Amino acid sequence: MTEELIRALVVRGPKEHALERIPRPVPADGEALVAVTHVAICGTDLRLLRGTLHDADYPVIPGHEWAGRVLEAAGRPELVGRAVVGEGITPCRRCARCREGRYNLCQDLDEVGFTRAGAFADAFTVPAGNLRPLPPGLSGAEGCLLEPLCVALHAVERAPDLAGRRVGVIGAGTIGLLVAQLAAAAGAAAVTLADPSPHRRGVAAELGLGHRARLDDWADDQPEVVFDATGVADVFPQGLEATRPGGTYVLVGYSGEETTSTAPSTVMLRELTVRGVLSGYDQIDRALEVVQNGSVLLGPLLGAPIPITEYRTVLEEQPEPPLRYVFTTGA
Repeated sequence: MTEELIRALVVRGPKEHALERIPRPVPADGEALVAVTHVAICGTDLRLLRGTLHDADYPVIPGHEWAGRVLEAAGRPELVGRAVVGEGITPCRRCARCREGRYNLCQDLDEVGFTRAGAFADAFTVPAGNLRPLPPGLSGAEGCLLEPLCVALHAVERAPDLAGRRVGVIGAGTIGLLVAQLAAAAGAAAVTLADPSPHRRGVAAELGLGHRARLDDWADDQPEVVFDATGVADVFPQGLEATRPGGTYVLVGYSGEETTSTAPSTVMLRELTVRGVLSGYDQIDRALEVVQNGSVLLGPLLGAPIPITEYRTVLEEQPEPPLRYVFTTGA
């Protein structure tokens, strides 16, 4: 019998990647086999493809933002044939952080697209318990944004209560626009994004969110809570200065190995609280809820879907790239 092959984007080293034919994966006990319909590429994936992700393990098949259709699920037969999304992280539940209930800080976690083969393929396997049916009315492309929405939910969870507070979001990318929508839904007195891109500010306006081109524009009325969703290290010292004294700075953008110079006295003299955000584990059900109740809109954040065979287009310089590239497999 001829072994069935599927297409997968395999990254074998820095800047060494291609669509390859690989054996169709076989689900282990407790796993499901999912045919991928849509998969998105985020900033971390771009670093991986460009060879600048400092902690990448090769070879790897990326793709942690996805939607698909279940082909096999021995433990959950009711899902076979259904459109699904899912939790991408599986904590070990044994390490010190897991025993503390801090599963997103698991020291031995398993994550789709990083420690296990991801969804940038015709099919991949995932623990069946991580899957959720894709609600009617939600497209597969929108389903891809549930993973970054989980991160945004955790970011808001890490912040103080936003009700009645002035909130600033630096960076009107996918995460920033999701955080801003959640802040507005949480009852913030005002929500303002800062981003130099007219295109991104236009999306913010479409979502009914305040926006400015520069952090300096916040000077007359600084936000009490600031979310840094840029992933740019040099924004950090500027963002601290743009936060109201006594306020909270939530760092959610990932800047890899980038460093910057910051005077610790900025935090001390302004009595700022700085909080980090890592992943969005265990937020998938809440993410589905806020999308279904209309608190968060996903459609305006998406570009037109692109065939998976054209994945290299994300590496081309574009004056105004889409907030999220979404690819289709044809499944």
